[in-house]
Amino acid sequence: MTQIPAQILLLNGVERNSGEALFTSHNRSFRYGDGLFESMRLVNGKLSFAQRHLSRLMLGVQLLQMRLPDNFVTVSLEEWCRRLAERNNITGGARVRLTIFRNDGGYYHPEVNDASWVLEMWTLDHNEYEMNDKGMSVELYQDIRKPINKLSSLKTANAQLYVLAALYSKQMNVDDAILINHNGNVIEATGSNLFAVKNGVLYTSPLSEGCVAGVMRSVIMEIAKENRIAVYEVPLPLSIMLNSDEVFLTNAVRGIQWISTYKAKRYFNNTAMKFQELLNKRVTS
Repeated sequence: MTQIPAQILLLNGVERNSGEALFTSHNRSFRYGDGLFESMRLVNGKLSFAQRHLSRLMLGVQLLQMRLPDNFVTVSLEEWCRRLAERNNITGGARVRLTIFRNDGGYYHPEVNDASWVLEMWTLDHNEYEMNDKGMSVELYQDIRKPINKLSSLKTANAQLYVLAALYSKQMNVDDAILINHNGNVIEATGSNLFAVKNGVLYTSPLSEGCVAGVMRSVIMEIAKENRIAVYEVPLPLSIMLNSDEVFLTNAVRGIQWISTYKAKRYFNNTAMKFQELLNKRVTS
């Protein structure tokens, strides 16, 4: 997937050049990881699953006790994305990142709870979601286990665990790393939720196990139920990686990516391909 940065971004609704410095070293997201983000997708120049992204974002904003600028509330997220896409002449597919961070001031104890936001875009070479032709290879990352707490389901600016897992996958010469929680169960990959398939039934980790509350995860579960495909949210033991017929990853930008290999295990991708087709029908209808 080729991604080209757009020339213009928005800082609190104000246009800025994407190559321009926006912050100082006092930025709290830089200093403390005091922020949240959403990774999203435009299809035909329109934001997909806008309400789901906004709902997850606002839950995180509330938990972190931040106050967003009035213009973020008075203008919809979908409209902000439309305006920015128009300014960057984007009419097809694009990756979108919305970052929220608490404003400067204080050390661990913030001086204010007012927050700012940045909206960025990258044009994509495909408008619709595209299945990866070559399946992904993965390994388990077990050096650090993800804790289960109120922050586990959020996409926070503190992503050190995912960075280390991604570095591990590079060291192991595989495409991605699978994370486990402090119970020793499989929960997700570095930037995606995980689904396992056995005898046509889908299994995915429940949020109570510490995985991110993925927007695409919720969409896939909804599509499954609409098509009378059983899907269960259950803890996934390590053995799920060896006992499944298929394993695939989901996120809001890439859609569905199928895994082909884990150690000596080989997987099929029939279910993943079926869901990819159903997903594209949903976002283009």
